[in-house]
Amino acid sequence: MDWVKLEEQVRPLNKGQRLIIRDDVHDFSELQGWLELASRKKLKPVLLDTGQFGLNELIILSDFHFAFYTGDIARPDFNQLAAITELFKKKGCPVYFFLEDGSRAGTFDSELASGFKSVFISSRNKTWEPGLLSKLAEETSAGGSALVYYHHDQPDGSLADWLTNNCWLHLSNRFFDESSQPALSELLKNMRKLKGQIIIHLELPASFDYINSLSESGAHLIFNFGPIETRTRLSKLESLW
Repeated sequence: MDWVKLEEQVRPLNKGQRLIIRDDVHDFSELQGWLELASRKKLKPVLLDTGQFGLNELIILSDFHFAFYTGDIARPDFNQLAAITELFKKKGCPVYFFLEDGSRAGTFDSELASGFKSVFISSRNKTWEPGLLSKLAEETSAGGSALVYYHHDQPDGSLADWLTNNCWLHLSNRFFDESSQPALSELLKNMRKLKGQIIIHLELPASFDYINSLSESGAHLIFNFGPIETRTRLSKLESLW
């Protein structure tokens, strides 16, 4: 392992910055080196798990503090996953879980959910049945974790039927326009009652009045279009986020 080369690569990073590392890019000793350097520089390492290492290796790595991002593709064995989350919980390493394949989603329960800070689900490549989403939301909430759902379609009121108070719903205005405002307003109203959160990714330009109405209705806004002309009402609204 070339320590000089590793130190050169982390030198530009400042205290508190995130250092994202994939476990399949380095061998085990190199990965230890990255985490040790991150600890020395007081960085915030994020380990992206592809299932490269088993529990014994992870026990050794857990001596360093990092956030662990994994999923049901990297870790399809939920019994092994439960052992990993138990290990990291004792070590104070947060675990974030991506439910992508979904073939074992029916066996996902609150005990497993309790090992995660957040559980992520997306409808980009898979259609999720409302009944299954409802069960996942209930189990995640009961386990004290947050469910983060990326909905790649038009919003409708039925989404609020299964979302709980520990759910974060992500929407993009690539899938709807201002004509969907009544349905979106109803969804926002229902989500407020449930104490859930809606994040709207503004990827296409829209009128100030429409965007402002979303903000006033309680949506969290992420501005991804631009540039926005300075000293306008829209630029002032963007600055609030």
